[in-house]
Amino acid sequence: MDVYVKCGLVGGTVVSWTVVLEGVVKGEGLENGRKVFDEMPERNEVAWTVMIVGYVENGMTRDVSLCSILSACSRSGDVSLGRWVHGYAVKEIGRDVGVMVGTGLVDMYAKCGRIGAALVVFRNMPRRNVVAWNAMIGGLAMHGKGKDVVGMFDSMIGEGVRPDALTFLALLSAFSHSGMVDLGWKYFNELESIHGINPEMEHYACMAFIKSMPFAPNEVVLGSLFGSCYTHGKVKLGERIMRELVQMDPHNTEYHVLLSNMYALSGKEEKANFLRKVLKKRGIKKVPGTSSMYVGGQLHQFIAGDKSHPQTAGIYMMLDDMIRRLRLGGYVPNTSSQVLFGCSTRDDCTEALEEVEQVLFTHSEKLALAFGLTSTPSGSPIHIFKNLRICQDCHSAMKIASYVYNRKIVVRDRYRFHSFKQGSCSCSDYW
Repeated sequence: MDVYVKCGLVGGTVVSWTVVLEGVVKGEGLENGRKVFDEMPERNEVAWTVMIVGYVENGMTRDVSLCSILSACSRSGDVSLGRWVHGYAVKEIGRDVGVMVGTGLVDMYAKCGRIGAALVVFRNMPRRNVVAWNAMIGGLAMHGKGKDVVGMFDSMIGEGVRPDALTFLALLSAFSHSGMVDLGWKYFNELESIHGINPEMEHYACMAFIKSMPFAPNEVVLGSLFGSCYTHGKVKLGERIMRELVQMDPHNTEYHVLLSNMYALSGKEEKANFLRKVLKKRGIKKVPGTSSMYVGGQLHQFIAGDKSHPQTAGIYMMLDDMIRRLRLGGYVPNTSSQVLFGCSTRDDCTEALEEVEQVLFTHSEKLALAFGLTSTPSGSPIHIFKNLRICQDCHSAMKIASYVYNRKIVVRDRYRFHSFKQGSCSCSDYW
């Protein structure tokens, strides 16, 4: 790629990049073409068409090529590209894009936060197998729509499609996210008795039901239960589970940070301080929280305290005004979840508390929100994608911001979607 740049064959426009991409794919092969594609600062429809045609000519079927791209869109949250693939599929295949591509579209729209579009695609599929039903039920589960999941499951049974283990995993996940405990137990008990499916490790994880498991819990099950301990402030149980998790994965910083935050929230700041110091001494670094969003087809990423964005000045101006308006709307920084080093009591740490507030104000989610407010039309939805669990402070701030700015704010964190609208969240503060 450097050769093309140094020779002046690649300029600053997407057109020049696309011309080189097409030449490399045809002359040097798909592998080198992919390298050029990955380095393109901007990708247009022609570039994607070149890559799809290249994959097909190299033996990959068109459906597999499209599903591969849709899967990438699902992971990154790039709904603009996903919509283009949808249009391309309809143009090349017809309105009936088939079960495979149709399922890929359902999964993509759901994971990009457009659950309504996912439902439209699903309902217009002439044929739907168990994989398609699972994609739709799983999408509704991620969005915390427990009641809709029940209706979808009933429709699935009504159409004669037999559910499998993944179907019930999505069902139980939906009930877990929605706080629908009784329904969860109902379907869990029906797994084997009615549907003849043996409960697997992941099913028990959704129910946080360890004592009756016929096998030793793995990291997935314990991690699920540990997350519940954090949500409900069960510090002692969390400590016990943490000891087992550390033995399984001693370098997983998220567990350590969650326990430290649990200590801080319960007023055990000495334990929180000690745990953070142990991590620092061992050289274990916390995985940085990253929030990303697509605006105008371009990816924008933020980390806490980030000042690397080209529009940093404008973002921080908006952030200052945003915090001011959120405070007027009732926002109070949740400093109790933060560790104050070197302080015996919070009354002795006025200066430290102010520093903690500033840290909270510049969490990656808030920076992304400030950017979204300055770069998207007034009243339009804002979609943010977070690599870790959203913190309590940002969750509260997003609720108030959705009311103050009259915006729908959708945040996909590591575990689920949070849809904020008019001061409330779709998770009902249960996550």
